[in-house]
Amino acid sequence: MGDIDPFDKPDQVWPRGSTPRNLKNKLNRQRGGLVFRIVLLLALAVPAAFTSPWYVAYAAPLPDVSQLDSDVPADTILYASDGTTAIADLHPPGYQHYYEPLSAMGTTLPEALLAIEDRNFYSEPGIDPAGIARAAIVDLKAHDTVQGASTIAQQLVKVRLLGDQPTLQRKLTEALLSFAVERRYSKSQILEMYLNSISFGNSAVGSAAASAIFFHKKTSNLDLAQASMLAGLVRGPTLYSPFRNWQAAKARQHEVLAAMVSDGKISQAEADKAFKEDLSPPSHMFRPVSTVYAPGFVSYVTGQLKQKFGSNVTYGGGLRVYTTLNMTLQTIAQDAISLTQADIAWRRVQQGSLVAIEPTSGAIIAMVSSANPNTDGGQYNLAVWPPRNPGSSMKIFTYTAAITSGHFTMTTPIQDGPFQYRDPGSQTIYKPQNYDQTYHGTCQVQVCIGNSLNIPAVKVELGVGVPNVVQMARSMGAPPWQQHPDGSFTNSDDLNSFGPSLTLGGYGETPLQMATGASVLAAQGTLHQPFAIVRVQRGGATIYQHADKAQQAVDPKVAFIMATMLSKDENRSMIFGRNSQLVIPGWQVAVKTGTSDSFADAWTVGFTPKIAVAVWMGNPDWRVKMIEGSDSYLVAVPAWHTFLTHALPVLGAEQWYSPPQGWRPPEEEALTTVQLLPWSGCGRIDGRSHPHVATRDRSRGLQHLPL
Repeated sequence: MGDIDPFDKPDQVWPRGSTPRNLKNKLNRQRGGLVFRIVLLLALAVPAAFTSPWYVAYAAPLPDVSQLDSDVPADTILYASDGTTAIADLHPPGYQHYYEPLSAMGTTLPEALLAIEDRNFYSEPGIDPAGIARAAIVDLKAHDTVQGASTIAQQLVKVRLLGDQPTLQRKLTEALLSFAVERRYSKSQILEMYLNSISFGNSAVGSAAASAIFFHKKTSNLDLAQASMLAGLVRGPTLYSPFRNWQAAKARQHEVLAAMVSDGKISQAEADKAFKEDLSPPSHMFRPVSTVYAPGFVSYVTGQLKQKFGSNVTYGGGLRVYTTLNMTLQTIAQDAISLTQADIAWRRVQQGSLVAIEPTSGAIIAMVSSANPNTDGGQYNLAVWPPRNPGSSMKIFTYTAAITSGHFTMTTPIQDGPFQYRDPGSQTIYKPQNYDQTYHGTCQVQVCIGNSLNIPAVKVELGVGVPNVVQMARSMGAPPWQQHPDGSFTNSDDLNSFGPSLTLGGYGETPLQMATGASVLAAQGTLHQPFAIVRVQRGGATIYQHADKAQQAVDPKVAFIMATMLSKDENRSMIFGRNSQLVIPGWQVAVKTGTSDSFADAWTVGFTPKIAVAVWMGNPDWRVKMIEGSDSYLVAVPAWHTFLTHALPVLGAEQWYSPPQGWRPPEEEALTTVQLLPWSGCGRIDGRSHPHVATRDRSRGLQHLPL
């Protein structure tokens, strides 16, 4: 192979296992290595020594070779819902490993490694006496340790069981354990374990990782040039690194190819061709690249894995995690949030997030953690934390509680007029205002919620009882968060600790929780707890399988009424007009908007029978406000509309809800939904008087009671 010398010295001949003179200093080892070989060779010349009482006593405290039954720490791979698309590779920094059986490696890399590392592998008993003698002679002539003599079994023992301490005791122990390995495992098993355990540098441990990282290929698809380059790295991953010393790497590749020619594995012509192939980085050889799709979702799943299995198993357990993420919907969702944020950045909107849930199962099918990972807040998963003011989107829980109470129907009239409420405890006066700062007379419940009128919502909330609204939100998977003076949040506070601002978003929610709440209505009242992990496998065995624990959180009739009220375009036409952006052409969709009164948060929450979606837009720091007038219709609705316009066709045709058994149209229900107390001028609900409730009496018709 003189004609392919990388140093342009065509007459130079390199002995197998040696190196060019200008690499000699880098390969020098302690001269004690020569003594190791001589002593070891003498010991091996007397096989009886290994069956003597001395051997038995010495071997007793040695590491158990059965440890090799387990693979080295391996990367955890997360897959999308299709079961094949990898969305993340979890591993410690600077370490990647994927187990692969010998049968999946092909023949090129194994043959290259055996040729350069252990040509007598299939005939030796764990150590190679001839190789030791040969190496000793070479070392004597060179007055240095220049040729290796470790077999594959010895290298496996060193890598997996002993380490690399340069002592005579370690070398003798290595030999003893190599015999034990040969007795316990077949040659194919030893070679497979070896190829899965050795380091190739460049963060790659094992053949699969090396092939994938260096050449973006499977091991079986490596060509001769690539395989010989990798085989040459095993002796010294740093010394022969092609990224640090290209000439040294090529020289080592030359040795591998020469060894393969010598062993009859390839022809000289094949070796010459392989050596001339351009493998130079960065075009033909690569550094590790960590590609993560849907980083917020991956972070969410990783957190759950760490809770279930611990950090070590999560990052080194070789788990195969099958998730709920629909990559098509995820791409649509990310584009909708990112493009909308870019369009409205002039409104001082830095971020946005989205969560989409499959109502019938609770599967999280899309999760956008941020609009732009490179701007403020982009490093956080804003889809799950922190809680933000949900604005009027919180009214879905208020009206669900109201309909559930039996005292309100979708046609119950509520007076929208000046109103104030004095808290019995603090004596604080609460004066809600509508967003448009006007009053709209008497409106039916369905019109009040459709047009997001604040004053009727507070009246209904107080009528049904604030604690009941809190409990309804909790039952629907969206427990409101209270923030405390120290900045901490809790969501299990006493029901009576919440005030009437609840229905207008006075307490925190997250996009995940709001999507969960909407999914309950979408699933006809059934709460399927949101989940992201379908199953987890390790070594082919399933160690975790999601189990749905469905709960009937809302009566199906109530859920049907809510879906009906929120999906009728005429119910919201007074404020939003007909055929607004809240309508998805060709689809029937229930929707509710929400804007915080300080323009810090904008929301849109909606659902169909196949999907529930929550969109939040705003700034990661709630103290940074959007410009005045940046309500949800201008900020969050565009992203919501864009997402569903493209997502619904992906999910396919769907049929809107049919009236559940026992449901009656509003005109057939009893007209008296709130008991009239003529002597007090108040409506009575749940045994308590409320002076703000408009009531209907069969004989007297609609009566607006004085405030």
